Amino acid sequence: MKKTLLFATVIAFITSACSKRIEDRLIGSWKLISSYKQRTFDRDHFSTGYETGIFIFNENGTAVYTSNTYTLTGYWNADHYSVNTGSDTKSLRHLKIELVNFLQNRLLFWEFDDFNFRNTWKTIRAEEYTLNYTRVYEFTKQ
Repeated sequence: MKKTLLFATVIAFITSACSKRIEDRLIGSWKLISSYKQRTFDRDHFSTGYETGIFIFNENGTAVYTSNTYTLTGYWNADHYSVNTGSDTKSLRHLKIELVNFLQNRLLFWEFDDFNFRNTWKTIRAEEYTLNYTRVYEFTKQ
């Protein structure tokens, strides 16, 4: 009995230690490469003003955006949540980025309704849902 319990505990520990959480996969440097409004039949690209710099997500939840002209500092947070659509339940990933530079009067507040990884964890596709379209932001790992 003790051997079975010990074996189960060791397997559970190894399994949890080997799998990375979503938050762990976000840690690092990312560059915004594309942003657009996705409608049913078209895609409208737009500029955010943050395409030239690098976003850095730190392990402790702090974040930095650095460009050639300014730096923003703040926090990031990611988590899972579920939405009941009536006929089924959909599992989504929430990502919030809050950055500020008070001296230059700059504020960045992005709250994405869902995000996922693509290209073997090297690209993030983050989405903000609205009634008429979805805003899509794509980041690539640096």
